[in-house]
Amino acid sequence: MKTKYRRSDKLESLLGILRDFSDSDKIMFGQQNCGHIGVSINATDGTESDCKNLTGSHPAVAGIDTLSFLGYEGKMTDLVTVVKNLRRQGLIITLSSHMPNFTLGGDEFYDYSPNYTDGDCGRRIMPGGDLNAKYRRFLDMIAEFASLCIDVEGEKIPMIFRPFHECNGDWFWWGKSFMTDKEFIDLFRYTVDYLLGEKGVDNLAVCYSPNGFISSEDEYLARYPGDEYIDIMGLDLYNDKPHKGDGFFHKLSSSIDVVYKISQERGKIIALTEIGYRSLETENGYFEGLAPMDNTIPDWFTELLDAVTSTEGGRRLSYMLTWANFSDTQFWIPFVTEDFRHEMADDFIKFAGDDRIKMAPVFDFNL
Repeated sequence: MKTKYRRSDKLESLLGILRDFSDSDKIMFGQQNCGHIGVSINATDGTESDCKNLTGSHPAVAGIDTLSFLGYEGKMTDLVTVVKNLRRQGLIITLSSHMPNFTLGGDEFYDYSPNYTDGDCGRRIMPGGDLNAKYRRFLDMIAEFASLCIDVEGEKIPMIFRPFHECNGDWFWWGKSFMTDKEFIDLFRYTVDYLLGEKGVDNLAVCYSPNGFISSEDEYLARYPGDEYIDIMGLDLYNDKPHKGDGFFHKLSSSIDVVYKISQERGKIIALTEIGYRSLETENGYFEGLAPMDNTIPDWFTELLDAVTSTEGGRRLSYMLTWANFSDTQFWIPFVTEDFRHEMADDFIKFAGDDRIKMAPVFDFNL
């Protein structure tokens, strides 16, 4: 699988593991922020997770985000410790990037205000733009973080880097309503060239992950940066207001099959980079994630697994990742505490224990 830049030996080993799972009968399960954010956890250093407290095992893949660099989901120094501890326990790390709007705030301040898409950000941060230096300082933090994440052998921990996710939506400043396809591709390439080229980062694999549903090859590839820039072809897709017979699982499987066909033609790994049950409504109004009670599809996780593995494309997924358990009113996998057991806990335990799912550990720490 040829890409533009040199990879460390451990990154090559990680990509080998991802390819092996794509060729196997198992799919790795992942969750965002599982090692340092949760409802039932006491430790936030990567040693505990809601998933582990419920099933006895961490997810195989742990998601983290650059939000922690700016204090929104922790601190960078703490996140380095989390990554090291997760690595010791045999987890794969994937780094997403909810990038701030660089047009807002002062020279060093990165704004996450409701005006998130204002200000022509994507154009102004490119070379020649008035905010290019500010953007490079942000990328320098990513490079610094990648260099600080060292394993027990003193080598840099390999990770999957997933920038500019859901680029075909209109909820981020890099979305389709705010940048042309060419402008987005140029930005993506510039970002990778800066990190892996100019900064010499060699422990990041790169993932491209538009939002689903996907119905055609042209639709998926509209903003694709090119084979030399991408290692993993991902897809984000959420089941909004789920109910029996809503057709979600069929459309999910058909979308995955489209991506799988493209990946076969281009020699890429595929993953379901975000997936989740999003109830959206509670008695208190807007809500994301599972409902605390009265979920409309209580066996959603086992139904998801059956649907995904019903087609060749789904069976070739290397991993699938749900979003984070931020609180007891915003969570994406069931949890159990001393005085509460979520109604979908047993279904999730069944899902996690299925022979088709791989939980941690994925590898020996000295990979």
